[in-house]
Amino acid sequence: MDLEMVLNELSLETPVADISTARKLMSELIQTLIQTKKLGVKILRTDRDLNYIELAPNYPIASWRNDREVDREERRFFRSLITKVPLWSDVTEEIKSKFDLSEVWHQGKLAEGLRLALISDYIAISLLSQPQWDTDFLELQLTELGKNQELIYQSEKNVHASRSSHVKQHTEWIKNCIENKLFDRQVDGEVLWERRQEFLPNLILCEQLEQQLQNLNTGDHILQQVKKRLLELEQYCKTWKTGAFNKNLLPSKTTPESDSRIQQFRQQLTIKCPDGKKRLFSWHLRMTPGAWRLYFSEELGPGKILIGYVGLKLK
Repeated sequence: MDLEMVLNELSLETPVADISTARKLMSELIQTLIQTKKLGVKILRTDRDLNYIELAPNYPIASWRNDREVDREERRFFRSLITKVPLWSDVTEEIKSKFDLSEVWHQGKLAEGLRLALISDYIAISLLSQPQWDTDFLELQLTELGKNQELIYQSEKNVHASRSSHVKQHTEWIKNCIENKLFDRQVDGEVLWERRQEFLPNLILCEQLEQQLQNLNTGDHILQQVKKRLLELEQYCKTWKTGAFNKNLLPSKTTPESDSRIQQFRQQLTIKCPDGKKRLFSWHLRMTPGAWRLYFSEELGPGKILIGYVGLKLK
């Protein structure tokens, strides 16, 4: 899978008070980028030429690059990085079309970079200029246009780093996204179903998923999202040895269905499983943009998760 980083422009909005602090923040950012690149994430996307961003009064990044009090290796790494930094506008037409149909907000501010990260399943990278960026996940608010031109509002979670320690927490997730054979471009929905036990040994897929997955072709953007959500559940199962299911350990926002929707869609959410038993599926992951859902059940206990439904939100 082609995994990339997106620089969060909101973290660059407000210059810090002095040059000394700016140097420390840039050092932390460089170490974060170095750690991420070591894991195989090679591309950082930005919205502009970074040289002109002001870190402190009268101290833009261009001045930091020539500051002899800054570690030479950090400056050298940064120079090599920005010579091939692509802009957000260079993404594929498929991503652009989805980008244009949604808005993403963070704590009341429109966040264009975080929108690209969320839609593309990229890693968001921030300068640690404010306490709000000192986290390994960002809570985002997504507004998107539905098929019937209605506005859909929902909250989402995105993988994020502003310290090298944040990157280390995402190590397994990053490696699996890049290296897992599941993300081979030749693996469409039909192949995914046929080789499900090879790709996802800890997940049990209900029979109705065969048709749902086989409708997904290699060119479908949603196919990559489906693969990624399945892999997140597979990786969680590998570490879930004891105790109750913990939704907070999954990188994507995970929620149970509301009581009112369970009552409304109980028949559709009651799904026959491979053991012959019918179960009510409430837990679900979202895929953005769009109203796609992946429903699962943790009823079997540690190490195994049932997948009951992949498709559009039930209406």
